[in-house]
Amino acid sequence: MSGERVDTIKERAAAFLGLARELVDRGRLDIASFNVHQACQLRVKASVLRLLGEMPRIHSIRELLGVLAKVLEELDYIEASGRVVDFARGNREILIDIESAYTESRYGLCAATRRSVDMMIRVAEDLFSLLEEVEESVLG
Repeated sequence: MSGERVDTIKERAAAFLGLARELVDRGRLDIASFNVHQACQLRVKASVLRLLGEMPRIHSIRELLGVLAKVLEELDYIEASGRVVDFARGNREILIDIESAYTESRYGLCAATRRSVDMMIRVAEDLFSLLEEVEESVLG
C-alpha cells in the first residue's frame, strides 16, 4: 500500500485529536468528543490500510480494533494482535463513550463532561502510541 495515503490519513487523525484538545479549552465538549472519535477512527483505519491495502467502511472503534486484531492474527503477528485486543478490553468503557459521542454530539444530545472528554483524549493518545508500536513491530 502506498505509504503516502496512509501518512495522509494518520496526519488527519492527529489533526482531529489536536482540534479536540483546542475545543476542550474553548468549552466545546460535545464537538471535542466528536473529534476524538474521528481521530481514533482514522488512526485505526490507517493501520488497517497499511496492512491490508484497503479500509473497512466501519465507524465503530471497537469493531475496527477487532478487524485490526484479526488481520494481525491472520498475518501471524500474534503478540501484536493480543496487544490490540488487550487495549480494546482494557479501555472498553471509554471506547464506548467515544463511540456514543460520534452520534450524540452530531445531534446535540451529548452531555460530555470535561473529565470524560479528557479521558477520551488520553485513551486516544494511548491508542495512537499503541498503533505506532504495533506498526513498528510488524512492518519495521
